[in-house]
Amino acid sequence: MRQEVFRMERVTYPDKGSKQLEDFNLQIYRGEIMGMVPISAHGLQALLQLMQANMPLYDGHVYYCGERVNSWKSTRRSVNRIGVIDAHSRLVEHMTVSDNIFVLRQGFRQNIIHNRLLQRQLAPFMEDIGVHIPADAYVDKLSAFERVTVELLRAVVAGYRLIVLHEIGTVINGSELGKLYEIMHHYAGQGFSFLYISLHLEEIMEVCDRAALFSNGRI
Repeated sequence: MRQEVFRMERVTYPDKGSKQLEDFNLQIYRGEIMGMVPISAHGLQALLQLMQANMPLYDGHVYYCGERVNSWKSTRRSVNRIGVIDAHSRLVEHMTVSDNIFVLRQGFRQNIIHNRLLQRQLAPFMEDIGVHIPADAYVDKLSAFERVTVELLRAVVAGYRLIVLHEIGTVINGSELGKLYEIMHHYAGQGFSFLYISLHLEEIMEVCDRAALFSNGRI
């Protein structure tokens, strides 16, 4: 039996007098790469915000890792441990790769940062996915593919069970995009789940297990 990681059930979410999502339903399972093709963009940003932050709903429920985290009846105002990767970098540019992955994550408790130790901790992750990005490289010197890979690794190290990739094909393409697909399949095999959003059906068909069409705030 497949294990559910994320579910939005009959969610209706209004913002600024307009329904961004209406009777919205979405299920993502453990180890799945779920695709989404936005026919129209209305409500898409609201969806991404609601996946990460539990804002007040007009109707419906949101579940993450088997727990109800949001509901029209009550709102926790908490943040869900879901990573979003898109054209906008969420890394701190003037810090190293290892600092972004380990030091800035929630729960890091060391007062003294041992760079060599962090570099040794990062090495198995790089070997695992067949990519070599120097641990001491500064983020502002990375290529687009390296930046996306570091963001993905940061989400994995932080224990985010669901990672959203939004229009990554506009940031990287060609053989590097194929390598990213390999990395996604690798971590899907380890139980991580992905939501891959793209306007191009060819991308969705190449990497995703199944897909949904998103139009005007509905599936």
